[in-house]
Amino acid sequence: MRRAHRALAVVLALFLALHLGNHLAGLGGQATHGAVQAAARSVYRHPLVEPVLLLALVVQIGLGLALVARRRRVTVQTTSGLYLGLFLLVHLGAVLSARAQGVDTDLAFAAAGLQAPAPWPVVFAAYYGLAVLAVFAHFSVPLSRRSAALGTATLALGAAIAVTLVALLAGLVTPLTIPPALVAAFP
Repeated sequence: MRRAHRALAVVLALFLALHLGNHLAGLGGQATHGAVQAAARSVYRHPLVEPVLLLALVVQIGLGLALVARRRRVTVQTTSGLYLGLFLLVHLGAVLSARAQGVDTDLAFAAAGLQAPAPWPVVFAAYYGLAVLAVFAHFSVPLSRRSAALGTATLALGAAIAVTLVALLAGLVTPLTIPPALVAAFP
């Protein structure tokens, strides 16, 4: 079970690198983000790729839950994995629901919650920031078994990316144009 979880993690890490890279492209503005997203979507939204990717995520969450149940103790690995599983289920639900309603799940969609009235900016800053940090924390555990410095560097990189992406989505890095209808979805 652990080997399958690790093997799927490698495959999903490729998507994650593409996904986080796409968001980081937003540092160059919404147009840059949109161009990178269009190229990335041609890969991960391909009719043969997207269902396999979604199935891999569901299987990965299931394997992770089974591993947590076997471990029965709280560690950085289990805590970050549980948060990632919860985040992915909520995130995928929101994205797939929005897409079904014809909403473009672009940078403006991701940023809308951080542009909404209180308490939403705090909620979404934690939601996104903790998700990015959890990914890097989850990866840092096996890496730290090989090298403590590598594990620490992975965690530090995750924290830096998390803060950067939250600042980007909050509009603190570059101005963002958010359609009022997206912000209005948050009462």
